Amino acid sequence: MIFGGLAPIFFLAAAGGAIAQETSCAAPCPLSRADAEAILARQQARSATLAAAVPPKLLAKVKNTQQRRRVKGEFHDQFAASKVLAWAVTAPGSAAGDILEIGASNGAGTTGILARALKAAIAAGTSSENRHLLSLEVRPEKFLVGEAFRKAQRWPSQLMLASSINESQFPSQHDPQRPESATWLRRERQSAREHQVGVLGPLCASRRYGLLNVDGGAFTGWAEWDIIRQLCSRVAWVALDDTDFKTRMMLEYARAHPAEWEVVYEETVSQELKGGMLIKHYRTGSRSARGEHKAALDALVAAPVRAGATPLYRNFALLRNRAATENRGWGSLA
Repeated sequence: MIFGGLAPIFFLAAAGGAIAQETSCAAPCPLSRADAEAILARQQARSATLAAAVPPKLLAKVKNTQQRRRVKGEFHDQFAASKVLAWAVTAPGSAAGDILEIGASNGAGTTGILARALKAAIAAGTSSENRHLLSLEVRPEKFLVGEAFRKAQRWPSQLMLASSINESQFPSQHDPQRPESATWLRRERQSAREHQVGVLGPLCASRRYGLLNVDGGAFTGWAEWDIIRQLCSRVAWVALDDTDFKTRMMLEYARAHPAEWEVVYEETVSQELKGGMLIKHYRTGSRSARGEHKAALDALVAAPVRAGATPLYRNFALLRNRAATENRGWGSLA
């Protein structure tokens, strides 16, 4: 089915070149390539059905919201962390594989930051022209709007309508300190139920990624982190958004296991909980870079985001996978 002249892409076929023929899963991989491809084929058929069922009024509503925001995502270039995320596109080891993003929304936030950085790197010759960004989006209406926007921008990227995890992998309880999170959990479980399969593991078991950006659901983080550690273990860099909630467990694990993960950059925003609602003060917070890239990242975030604009803070972190970047027999990570 075609919406507004757009033929949606539901599944990223293996692109040409060596990158697409490799895997992000260290041998012996718990999931075979054949089984992974079978799951992705199921996802392709299911996603086509979900996209075809989007009510025209809902699609128009999402388009109008994007236009009112002037195609500006929730994570945009006034955040200093946007420069760190763009830097990670060509960080050492990142270019050994494609880029995988969990949580594209309408394609105007982190998706745009990553796609523009990749497009610039390809033009500069610092990244392979065969390299691509693949962004997952669970909501069909957002996927359709994001896909139209991506095509208009001519980015080296694709969107996939899919859930990162299965419904059975969600926690059973919401966060009691955040009453509104009960609604988030119910909606996320419903979306996963509609998709029937989770694709994060199959993607990592059948393709090679150098950078993974995690910005998915409020309650997908625990399962995503288990999958990343088991099936995406050759990914060199992992960027985390909303580290105060969605990806908190990932950052906490990295801090507790410094021999496995290096927290290269971390940023927090000042915030307070009032009446069960979280209030964020984006103009105040803290930032810190560590390790061999500290000087470069400090200089990067110290520079103005744009003339006359104050850099904003986010709950964000960038992790380096030591095993994938310190040449432990998993192949070249130039």
